[in-house]
Amino acid sequence: MSMRDPWIRRAAVLLVGGYFGAYIPVQGRVWIFGLLVLLGVRLLLWRPRDFFGRVFRPEIPLLAASLLLGFVYGALAERALPEPLVLDRVEIVGLVKDWNAAEDKVVGIILVEEGEVKGQTYRLSVYPDQSGQISGEWKRFQPGDEISFRGHLERPKSLGTSGGFDQRLYYGVRGLSGTMYAQGDAVLLSAGKSSLTWKIRQQVRNQLSTWDSEETGVLEGILFGDSSRIPDVVQERYKVTGVLHVFAASGSNVAFVLGLSWMLFSFLPRQLRIFGTILALLLYAALCGGNAPIVRATILGIALLLGRLGRGRVATLRWLFFAAVGLFIHNPLIIQDLGFQLSFTAAWGIVVLSPRIAGTRLLGNMPVLLRYAIAGTVAAQIATLPLLIAAFHRLSLIGFFVNVFILFILGSVLEVGLIGVMLSFFGELSAPMFQASLWLLKGTNTILKILAELPYADVWVLNPGPLFWLIWYGGIGVVLWGRERTLFTLNVRWVYHRRGLSTLAAKLIRRCPGKYAQAVQQRLVNLSLIPAAGKLLPLRWGGLVLILLSLWSPWNSHHDLEVVMIDVGQGDAILIRTPEDHAVLIDAGPRSETFDAGERIVLPYLLHTGIGQLDALLITHEHDDHIGGVRSVLAVIPTDWVGVPAVGDRLDNEEWREGLPAGLTWESEKLRLLQAGDRIDLDSGAWLDVLGPYRVLEGTNSDANNNSLVLKLHYLGQSVTLTADIEEEEMQDIFETGVDLGTDIFKVPHHGSRFSLYTPWLESMEPQAVMISVGKNSFGHPTREVLQYWEERHIPLFRTDDHGTIRLLLGERGLEIIPGRERILKLK
Repeated sequence: MSMRDPWIRRAAVLLVGGYFGAYIPVQGRVWIFGLLVLLGVRLLLWRPRDFFGRVFRPEIPLLAASLLLGFVYGALAERALPEPLVLDRVEIVGLVKDWNAAEDKVVGIILVEEGEVKGQTYRLSVYPDQSGQISGEWKRFQPGDEISFRGHLERPKSLGTSGGFDQRLYYGVRGLSGTMYAQGDAVLLSAGKSSLTWKIRQQVRNQLSTWDSEETGVLEGILFGDSSRIPDVVQERYKVTGVLHVFAASGSNVAFVLGLSWMLFSFLPRQLRIFGTILALLLYAALCGGNAPIVRATILGIALLLGRLGRGRVATLRWLFFAAVGLFIHNPLIIQDLGFQLSFTAAWGIVVLSPRIAGTRLLGNMPVLLRYAIAGTVAAQIATLPLLIAAFHRLSLIGFFVNVFILFILGSVLEVGLIGVMLSFFGELSAPMFQASLWLLKGTNTILKILAELPYADVWVLNPGPLFWLIWYGGIGVVLWGRERTLFTLNVRWVYHRRGLSTLAAKLIRRCPGKYAQAVQQRLVNLSLIPAAGKLLPLRWGGLVLILLSLWSPWNSHHDLEVVMIDVGQGDAILIRTPEDHAVLIDAGPRSETFDAGERIVLPYLLHTGIGQLDALLITHEHDDHIGGVRSVLAVIPTDWVGVPAVGDRLDNEEWREGLPAGLTWESEKLRLLQAGDRIDLDSGAWLDVLGPYRVLEGTNSDANNNSLVLKLHYLGQSVTLTADIEEEEMQDIFETGVDLGTDIFKVPHHGSRFSLYTPWLESMEPQAVMISVGKNSFGHPTREVLQYWEERHIPLFRTDDHGTIRLLLGERGLEIIPGRERILKLK
């Protein structure tokens, strides 16, 4: 019913056009644009009766124009992003826009007023110096101050790994150009006057610091959307139980404030009640610092409230779509922002689906407040489920139930906490409110901890692909439209086009006349899309089975053997995927106290590309930038066996023990020791030869590196040599065995270290291209000597820090290198 509103249709088509324009690969945008133009020409010149005949139908060309406009606007959005840039020790004069000083660091927002990047806004971080202290000047700054300092400036590169986190887009949506790191002290040029809302946040933060509890960081996150003080273990707990959104300054916070305000203003007439609630939302957005996510959610919330000025659901949806279009026009990048997608989809679900859910027999006997609270929560989760799966590859199986429970508990925490915020300038009056909020949070955290430890509380899932989206949202559409009505409409449309299809079929089978051809044509004419009444139940269960299959089955098939050097920063992670969809992973990237490439990069990439099982995981050596992410991968992805180099007693050192999962001992059948001369057979005629270690080396520049696993992949007469972090000693050891070192693609050892430039090996081969896995580091990798060597040999070089994740395809047509950024190189 709502889609009959022409304004909703136009807004929806404009957003759909922007969505496709943003997500269609650059290479295909010109073709899609040309197709849309041709369809428009056909509509206007060849078939004008489609919209202008006895009945004037201007909606068709208007919808077509909206689709084309949205597509072009969305496709050109990325041009608004600044080009990648790195400047070191650059003089900055800037205006402080936001400031947050903690014991271990200071984080703020700086508007640059002079220099090469004048007029751009950056996120500034100040870390302790060598003595472990932060200069007092940095802690005394406030928003509005004009300061001068020297810093390191970076504007991020475009996304280089499919399915990864796009930091450039993230900053662009929020009005930021990049990041800065302070180098030294700062000078105050002029003092400004900070806003009242910033003073309130600082006052609340100072008062909460008197409580020594992990719940204080959670309370700040719920109140202001700042999760920087929440311990990682607590964030993981909220993530597993599906309620991480509560301290993301997202739609849930706005919904809590909206509900509280709506209840407090219940004594007012309807229109005053709406405008009073809108004013409360605006004040809350200002209190959160006016950051992009909360402003977006506030605009959508205001749109829903304005819709209540109308007479029904259509007016509410119209305002919701108008708000989305306004946000899209203001910043076309927002169509790609996950936060916007979740907020808009959740709001749409609450408006459209919650009335139907509230009217079900299961909720019919509940109190009105509880019934609509549960209905709204479930509706939002149903509407956003495909987005959450595609973005995080995790499905919280208890999230549906926990969100209903958490809705009232954390809603109470927010409402009591906001009362404490309002009383924060009156000394001890706010303390009871904050204490009550912390008590509620402590009980909530205890319950969430128990729930998060339940078996299968959440599961990692493969990228379901477009089939799942079609079935899920198509099923919602069928429910809203009505099953019988949908089937009837489809059948009418089929009958309308059936005659044309029958004529086409007759032309196709004219060359083989006879009773068989006539029977085929007759069956086509009589074909109906409406199933018999007895077949509706199998149809329903069939749809459910398709949803489950799309969640756990890889649907994307490929015919080439693929070698993927995943961009994990300063480390290695290489995936080999065969034409028969078998997969071998070599290393899993680095891990530190604050970052695990296995969990953050490797695992999402595997699931995004449809890999739910590994035939083997090979670990080249024990250094953390190779073995670090192994535990996270093995904890989620079923793996047949794990391979490590046969290096004797070295396998008992601390690095190996800490890197391998507990329980994976040297006596385990799942663990295999590999050495020179071994062969690992893959399917489709591909195999891996183990070139090293030939023997255990000791007393070298780095014994760990010089006992690395070295592999050579063979497929269709083509080869790829993967050298891990070997240095000159192991390179010489392997070279002197006389093994064939010729290769088509060569992975430069040890991220381009000068200790791995053993020229006798390198000069014995003529690779078509070389690749380096490298990230930001303090070792100077890749070194100038290595880069110059390959440049003088005129051999193309690809590196993950520049080109992103690098895909190498080996097939009957030859070799093809597809970097995550820039050009594609085809080799013969």
